[in-house]
Amino acid sequence: MISERMHVIYTHDGDTVTCWRTVNGVAVEARIRLAFIDAPELAQSPYGISARAYFRSLLYVNEPVEARIYGQDAYGRLIAEIIRLRDYGNCGLRLVLAGHAAVFRCPADRSEYASAEGIARYKRIGIWRQPGLQQTPWRYRAEAP
Repeated sequence: MISERMHVIYTHDGDTVTCWRTVNGVAVEARIRLAFIDAPELAQSPYGISARAYFRSLLYVNEPVEARIYGQDAYGRLIAEIIRLRDYGNCGLRLVLAGHAAVFRCPADRSEYASAEGIARYKRIGIWRQPGLQQTPWRYRAEAP
């Protein structure tokens, strides 16, 4: 894992954000997929839209963040945790705790994600309000026409 300071440009959906990053002294855009979580797609109304709205409420445009980068996905996006520098809040963890995302491909040693999902399930909030594909966005994408 490497950490970089970046600035938020745009929040696309409940688990993807574009940030400015500096590479060799030049600002370039970096599209980032949040690590360890999966939020419903925008087409999974109202869950995808509410996940994006909540993610947008966590960050403001040009906000400085720390991106803890774990790699890249097949689409060229960086896989990273986004940490708000103003309070060191982990945006992905907050999305899970608020019931707007499910834990996805998370290492066992990051138990805070499973705990956050357990709390959201227990409270029956967000995607856990009722059963359905919004609880497993990866299955929704696999089954979508």
